[in-house]
Amino acid sequence: MIENSRLEGLFLLAELSYLRSEAMDLFERCLTEGSPDHLMNFIEEQITQDPPRVDVLRELAEDLHQRLLGLREYHFDVRERTLRTLRDDFQIDLTPLTPANALERYHLLELEHVMRFLHDQNPRLSRKERTLLRKMVEASLEMAEQLHRDVVMTQELFYCVLDWADGLSATIARRFWGEDWFDPRADETVIH
Repeated sequence: MIENSRLEGLFLLAELSYLRSEAMDLFERCLTEGSPDHLMNFIEEQITQDPPRVDVLRELAEDLHQRLLGLREYHFDVRERTLRTLRDDFQIDLTPLTPANALERYHLLELEHVMRFLHDQNPRLSRKERTLLRKMVEASLEMAEQLHRDVVMTQELFYCVLDWADGLSATIARRFWGEDWFDPRADETVIH
C-alpha cells in the first residue's frame, strides 16, 4: 500500500515536471512567434481537466514570473549598456532622454532625435563615430523594442495563469465547503 502511494507520488511529480517543461517550451514558441496562442491552448487544456490542474497552473505561474523578472532585467541592461558606452567612450549623457524610471518607453525613442541629441552633447564626433553610434543606438532600440514586447506578453500570460489558478482554487474550495455545509447527513454543522 505504501509502495503504491510512493509510486503514485513519483508519477505525479514526473508528470508535473513534464507539463512544466512542455509549458515553457510553448512559452518560448509564443515569444518567437509573437503570439500567446500556443500557451493559451495549453492553459485551456489544464483548465478543462476534471479536476482542473491547479497545481500545473501554479507552477506555470511561478515559471512565468521568473521569466518576467529575467526579461525585465535584460531590458534594463540593454539600456544601461548603451548609456554606459556613451558616457565612458564618448562623454555623452543620454539619461535626460531616457531616465531609468521610464524604461518602458526607451524603445520609443526616435533614432534621429537621439542622434541630434548626441551631436549636441558632443559636436566633435567624427563621421566614423557618428556612424558607429547610429548603429549602436539603432541596435539597442531594436533589442529594447523586442524585449518590451516579450515583457508585455509574459506579464499578460502570468496574470492570466494566476487569475485562473486563483479562480479555480476558490471554486474548488467553495465546492468542498458547500458540500459539507448543505449535506443533511453531516454530523456537525460547518460554520464559515
